[in-house]
Amino acid sequence: MIESEWVSDFTGSFHNYLSPGCEICHQGASLVLFVTGLCNRDCFYCPLSEGRRNKDVIFANERKASGIEDILEEGRAIGALGTGITGGEPLLKKKFVIECIKALKKEFGEGHHVHLYTGSRPGPSSLRELKRAGLDEIRFHPPLEDWNELRWLPDLLAEAKHQGLLAGVEIPALSAAPKVILAVRSADAFLNLNELEFSETNQQALKVIGFEAKDASCAAVGSEDIAREYFMNECINVHYCSSRFKDAVQLRERLKRRAERVCRPFDLPTEDGTLICGTADPSASGLGCVIRTLEEMNVPQDMYTVIDGRIDIAGWILEDISRELKKIGCELALEERYPVEDGPVVERIPL
Repeated sequence: MIESEWVSDFTGSFHNYLSPGCEICHQGASLVLFVTGLCNRDCFYCPLSEGRRNKDVIFANERKASGIEDILEEGRAIGALGTGITGGEPLLKKKFVIECIKALKKEFGEGHHVHLYTGSRPGPSSLRELKRAGLDEIRFHPPLEDWNELRWLPDLLAEAKHQGLLAGVEIPALSAAPKVILAVRSADAFLNLNELEFSETNQQALKVIGFEAKDASCAAVGSEDIAREYFMNECINVHYCSSRFKDAVQLRERLKRRAERVCRPFDLPTEDGTLICGTADPSASGLGCVIRTLEEMNVPQDMYTVIDGRIDIAGWILEDISRELKKIGCELALEERYPVEDGPVVERIPL
């Protein structure tokens, strides 16, 4: 299973092995399913936000979900090829996790790859349940206080593999972890390292132990050096995922997939996965007056729509007819938005 050639990219990530879950993530085709913020551990480096940490909430990517149908809808919106189940501690909601795995496989087919992160130590029966439900890959997250004494980890990795799961370990690049390396090597498993990240909930704790955030970034200075120093030359399957990768590749590619699927005939997709369209606020003249003007100017009906009393319209058409719409009191602009419902506006240019 060991790969020998190291690969790096412009985001600072490097690896000699990518699990199937990571390969799908690199395409922006992975649905990130956050099943709960509840956790029975209190890791000082945990980057979860106040809105998620210790809260029993569900998110499908950045979208809050109320149940499985919302999750499937988000998967359809990005054309998901796989799903990563995370938390909190997902296995505190094991029954729901199993329901989600079955629903995802039913909706998207058996080829839809599902991986799970957990900080717990599921026994053989739990691993068997997860495998039977359709789980493909599991990643264990041992607590920091166990990194120097991990007699249980090789057995857990071996049992997961015995149940037919691809098994690995995922930890932050926080300090040396020779016992983790030994466990991964002995089980012929894989190791994923994540760049340590600052957040509103962990920044004080990280500063206390000497970490500082990079300029204009939430990444911790020195975390990448730790990964390179301790793991790059080890004879194991290893992948280091940088903070920049999550923004520059993972999120961007996922947005592009969504934009391809949700863009309206008059939206203009960008290389960053956002959508550009024109907007006309008819508050001064009245909506009916604006629509009559569009009809009189022979604007095709599929080139505009009415949303919450505002008109979204093809940007190139709006620029051509802006003079006429201004005459009747419309406030006009070009907007670049994220391709999600009620998504934030990235940039607004008044016309």
